[in-house]
Amino acid sequence: MNEKDGKIKMEFIYSETCPDCPPAKEAVERIKEDYDDLEVDYIKAKDRADLISKYDITHIPTVVINENVEFVETLTEEKLRNRLEEIRNG
Repeated sequence: MNEKDGKIKMEFIYSETCPDCPPAKEAVERIKEDYDDLEVDYIKAKDRADLISKYDITHIPTVVINENVEFVETLTEEKLRNRLEEIRNG
């Protein structure tokens, strides 16, 4: 969690042509409904070369949570929920 505001910050980095991105984005959207403390930014990879470089992203979708790359290419709702609970519970 972010120490300043108690929020979990997620960046979902995707491409409009990525076949794995829509189902991953849907999983993030379902999860977001259950977490009041989760803030999600949906970021098109082509628009943010700075983040691609910062996180050394080579595949998408990529999920970054609190500035840590957590998931690359494969994302399941169950794994994401489990990771968020780990972060929440410290």
